[in-house]
Amino acid sequence: MNAENKKNTLPKPLTRGQKIQLAVLPVLLADIFKLLYKSCSMEVRGKEHVEAALAPQGRCHMAIWHEAMAVAGCFYGGHDYTTMTSQSYDGEFAARVIRRWRIGAARGSSSRGGSDALAALVEAARHARITGFTLDGPRGPRYVAKPGIAILAARTGLPIVPNIFAFEKAWRLNSWDRFPIQKPFSRIYCVYGEAVPPPVDESPDAVETVRMEVETRMNKILETLHKEMDLA
Repeated sequence: MNAENKKNTLPKPLTRGQKIQLAVLPVLLADIFKLLYKSCSMEVRGKEHVEAALAPQGRCHMAIWHEAMAVAGCFYGGHDYTTMTSQSYDGEFAARVIRRWRIGAARGSSSRGGSDALAALVEAARHARITGFTLDGPRGPRYVAKPGIAILAARTGLPIVPNIFAFEKAWRLNSWDRFPIQKPFSRIYCVYGEAVPPPVDESPDAVETVRMEVETRMNKILETLHKEMDLA
């Protein structure tokens, strides 16, 4: 069962308008994204890397880029997957969206309450088969990994699987991550890379080595995909 930090983490009381938005919009957006996702075909590559990572303990960390949050939520929903959302209003919004997809939420981010969220993810990793981590969230820079995933792996002893989602056709928002909305009836690519072992400890050098290795493998997969085909 997905572990989730259900403590009230919002920094201040919600306005009436925000309460209405949270009651309606997350469900609407989650269902729209799910409908678009179901209309698309999915091509999965490198599944053997996930199986190898899961083999020793039956658990692993999944590294994705921020732009892939929605499609990853649809893909992993209901498969014992937990990820992190911020303690802000936006994070509450995101948590309600991913709960609609049957994804667990550990609350916090690199900007607010990150240590609490990391502790929640460590706890989730004791039970959840997969704990997901958006490497460049919540505000970028795009495709630059933050050290949180390496620190998490050092504390859990679990491997990190690079996971890229790419789109044959998509609309791109004018956001820092150029957030994609896949076009109906197009193809989505889910590609896994060879797992990165956890750091030997939480020393700056060990954490940086793993952080850089995960980032390098993620971007190498993306670069290879772009060379093979015309992606959105």
